[in-house]
Amino acid sequence: MSTTAPSDAPPIDLDALRVMLGGDDSLVKMILQKFRAEILGDIEQLKTLQSEQDAEPIRALAHRLKGTCGNAQAAQLSEIAKLLQFAMAAGELEKAPGLIKALDAQRLSLERYMADQGF
Repeated sequence: MSTTAPSDAPPIDLDALRVMLGGDDSLVKMILQKFRAEILGDIEQLKTLQSEQDAEPIRALAHRLKGTCGNAQAAQLSEIAKLLQFAMAAGELEKAPGLIKALDAQRLSLERYMADQGF
């Protein structure tokens, strides 16, 4: 998956999330609120960490972000986080800025999509 090419798929699979949560719309809304706040905080922390030139904290946070996004059915965010995790595991610090920028752009796309969906 390219980190810059737009995808035709929505940034989050709300139907799959709803099914996973037993069809409880109030639970879906609560999870989405927490998810949105968490990924915003994580991406902001990644932006701070990239200036420290230490791949391990970035790798660890990207790993957590990958799982969080996967659990919330946000596959594109999860994939970018995985790319960041693997790049940091390989010591490719030069890839961090571009991948973190891609994460933030995908997060903004997710925000627009969720607003369009009434969230």
